[in-house]
Amino acid sequence: MRKAMSWKENKIISFFIEILSFATPRARVINLSSIFLLLAVIPTKYLIYSPVKCVFKNFLLPLIFQGNCPASGFFANCNSPSCGMTRGMSRLLHGDFTGAWNFNRLVFMVFAIMVFILIKDSITLYMEHRKNHKKQNSVL
Repeated sequence: MRKAMSWKENKIISFFIEILSFATPRARVINLSSIFLLLAVIPTKYLIYSPVKCVFKNFLLPLIFQGNCPASGFFANCNSPSCGMTRGMSRLLHGDFTGAWNFNRLVFMVFAIMVFILIKDSITLYMEHRKNHKKQNSVL
């Protein structure tokens, strides 16, 4: 009789949970690389007409403000700082800096942070791989 495996023992499920969590350098490298690749490959014109709407603007902020969004301030008209970020990032990756700026001015800072994290975690993974490779060679 086989013992039932928990999800922690199942390597495939554990890998997907790790990737979804962004908790490890490997997960961040895979996720950020995938985001950059998808936004660079998908033509920006298709993102403008996408049916996906800003979760903050259309759902969360109206819920918090009970349908009466403030007319001024940080969340004026229920706009969040992240609105237009996906389309702005796509424009940035396609070389349209003005279009990126017009969609969301924070896109340049978010892009720089994402690139920094990607480089830092890639170096971490490389150093771990190198350390493990040296350890294996010393045992042989």
